[in-house]
Amino acid sequence: MAEVIKPLLLDKLVSDLSGHIAGALVNIDGQQVVYPIYNTIVSGLSVRKYIYITETQAVGKQLLGAALLDVDGNILADQPLTVTKNDKGFLIAFEFVLRLEASAGDV
Repeated sequence: MAEVIKPLLLDKLVSDLSGHIAGALVNIDGQQVVYPIYNTIVSGLSVRKYIYITETQAVGKQLLGAALLDVDGNILADQPLTVTKNDKGFLIAFEFVLRLEASAGDV
């Protein structure tokens, strides 16, 4: 069977997925705080987005969750957390792995 999905389409889909994520919202002791995306790593069909919490005012507070946002502030993905922030930075990671199936045949 011939290869239906070409590598260029996969590259475009991964880039599009990554491009929709504009920022993050972190729940710190019940308060929603907006953070920028600290780093993005695209490797093959995997997109990883990182949020880095450095604020010293968050020390000793509970990190209760994080969400990724689009440019309009819509939540695209979220994950619960239960972590007490210490005096060091804290890195939150989201990973997406694109899986795509297609078939070509006579209808």
